[in-house]
Amino acid sequence: MASPGPRRMPRRQSAAVYRRRRLVVGALLLVVLVGLWWAGSAIFALLVDEDPHDPTAQQEDDTEGGSGSESDSDEGSDEGAASEEDSDADSEEDSDAGSDADTDDVPEGHCAPGDIRVTADTDDAEYSAAVAPLLILTVQNVGDEDCTLDVGTAEQEFTVSHAGREVFTTTECGGEADSYELTMEPGQQERAQLSWPRSDSSASCTEPVELEPGAYELTVSLGGITSEPHRFTLK
Repeated sequence: MASPGPRRMPRRQSAAVYRRRRLVVGALLLVVLVGLWWAGSAIFALLVDEDPHDPTAQQEDDTEGGSGSESDSDEGSDEGAASEEDSDADSEEDSDAGSDADTDDVPEGHCAPGDIRVTADTDDAEYSAAVAPLLILTVQNVGDEDCTLDVGTAEQEFTVSHAGREVFTTTECGGEADSYELTMEPGQQERAQLSWPRSDSSASCTEPVELEPGAYELTVSLGGITSEPHRFTLK
């Protein structure tokens, strides 16, 4: 029986070979991990449509909401403007209707209120204690056509005031009052005069009284058309 020969010892691998093997194994493991991560990300993206922390998406939502608010504001402004236009139109219609009504109430050929101007005046600006002021009512046709107006004393009114108190008015004085219809041409003026004896009509229309010196105002009217106040002074 032959004796066994000497055994060959296995050859030991060098350290460089071991390092290369470790590097290959590590690279393969890294590839596997990257693949798993990519697959997980893809699945998550399919399940979630929008990231709640995405500032771009949040900005789009805010923009849509702002556009809606601006639209509502524009609609409100349009409605407000339309309402104001309707109100203005209604006011113009009411004004026109009032003017037409005033014109319709005037008999044909007579003067409409818009065709007549009434002014107050006195024959002087200042009066001493012994002088009776002359009160003047002037009426003028400021229209474009001839018209008829009642200028009689029944339609005339003279009122004197001082410091906001009515001192004298012809409405408190008796006497004859008549009507006198006058046809006036365009631009024509007529005057009525009254000598005021410096009386207080609440007591007497003709008896003078001691009046406080200072500024007085005269207002006249004819047929319901009233003048602007005219100021004069009593000393």
